[in-house]
Amino acid sequence: MTTKTQYAYTLQPVSYEVSEEEQRNAQLVLSRSNYKIGNKAWMIMGAVVALALLGLIFIKNYSTVFCWVALVCVAIYFLVRKFGIEWYVKRKIKEVPVQEIKGIRLGVQPHGLSMQQQVGMQQGTMTVGWKDIYEWYNTPEFILVNFKVKGQQGAYILPKRMDSKNFPFTTIRKHLKETVGEPKQA
Repeated sequence: MTTKTQYAYTLQPVSYEVSEEEQRNAQLVLSRSNYKIGNKAWMIMGAVVALALLGLIFIKNYSTVFCWVALVCVAIYFLVRKFGIEWYVKRKIKEVPVQEIKGIRLGVQPHGLSMQQQVGMQQGTMTVGWKDIYEWYNTPEFILVNFKVKGQQGAYILPKRMDSKNFPFTTIRKHLKETVGEPKQA
């Protein structure tokens, strides 16, 4: 190893504290992936709009109200999916209390992410192996890792501010891509 290359794993665990705002932002980003308008919906909306416009152009001496109703329905559907659901999700996210994340230290190891936490007088440790992680998201603000250990599901929100020599995101991404695959789109 030369002096220019950094050690790819954590020698000293770093402090892991995630604010309420960061947690709510992660919840919002992940919920957006659940209500994106899919290709099938876009094609249906396009077909309805095209047929309604053709009806308005070519139908004479008949009522074109159904064409206008179709256009209005497509517009309402689009606005609800684009803005209404996000407004509702933001409102519901604010109602749910977030868990305070303090006093935890994380490290990157060849076998997984290690966590240390002071529990009373004892130091508790846990390792989430790379094989225990079943999905991950890579956004501009954070990396979210979902895992299942001994039947219990959990998640780590890793804000980009944690990326450092002692907690290298490049190593985390490398292991996640090798073990889990490409990140899911949020």
